[in-house]
Amino acid sequence: MALQVSTSAPNGKSVGAAAIGVVATLVVFVAVFIGFLIAPLLVLLLAFLGWSATRSRGERAGGGASAAHVDDEAAAHGFGTGTR
Repeated sequence: MALQVSTSAPNGKSVGAAAIGVVATLVVFVAVFIGFLIAPLLVLLLAFLGWSATRSRGERAGGGASAAHVDDEAAAHGFGTGTR
């Protein structure tokens, strides 16, 4: 039975390559993590901008009729009109 004893360590990555690997992994992690945090906020911002744009467009198309100039037939529509 033969026993081989070696004092040299197996060849692996150098310290510089390992450090670059760790830094690259952390950069990718931070980029993905920040992306998942910011993406919902961007979607909410876009939805709000779309809502405000359609709301202002609807107010302009309404013709500027104030509540004082609305007759009873026009006011009697929508939710709760059956209680009159």
